[in-house]
Amino acid sequence: MSYRNAQVALRVGGSLSLVGFPLLFMLVFLLHMESFSEVLQFRLTHEPYVASEIMDGLIDRPRSWRYYLLPHLVGYISMPFLIAAALCLGYILFESRPWTAIVGTTMSCIGAVFMGGMLAMWLSFDAIGNVAPSDVAGAIPALEELIAMQGPLLLSTVLTGLSLLGLMVLSIGLFLSRVVPRWAAAAILLGSLMMSIFIDVDNLMLAGALITLAGMVPIAWRFAFDR
Repeated sequence: MSYRNAQVALRVGGSLSLVGFPLLFMLVFLLHMESFSEVLQFRLTHEPYVASEIMDGLIDRPRSWRYYLLPHLVGYISMPFLIAAALCLGYILFESRPWTAIVGTTMSCIGAVFMGGMLAMWLSFDAIGNVAPSDVAGAIPALEELIAMQGPLLLSTVLTGLSLLGLMVLSIGLFLSRVVPRWAAAAILLGSLMMSIFIDVDNLMLAGALITLAGMVPIAWRFAFDR
């Protein structure tokens, strides 16, 4: 493959990542919902995890696949898209604000690695739903310890925040440098901020991902066609 063809492939792949990351995030939040009406049921904080309720969902294997495994799997798959999107934004910003590009990209990539680890942990918890019915009651305390915010789960959960914080740093740099439309950079900043603040509030995180997507589209178009 020639240098020119490789460059085109990288630009197309980068552009797809810029829009693919927020699209996959939107899909995650939509898959958590049982009906479209839940989109309009706004709340500002997430409900605390209850091990017995989670266990009820996990032992119902079809329901577990639809509302637990599938959303977390889509989120897990989205991590390479998030890393590639951060690299693209950093590349666009680097010429005008190199240190902002380096810091923001590094934060996002590190955060995405830990977010992938966190999602992998939650995906592994699904196995406890395979216990025999007679063992369910005894398995609930074990699940309660697994989902408690402690140890590696707490560390990974906290450090996932770097992924969106890095995007905010990049969006501020893009806004100040004017290398992309300022409204697009502001949209990425607002969307990332919403997803950071309203953790596990699916409809507000969905709105944040949609706003982020709106900001990513014109940047992806320009990146794809080197404009």
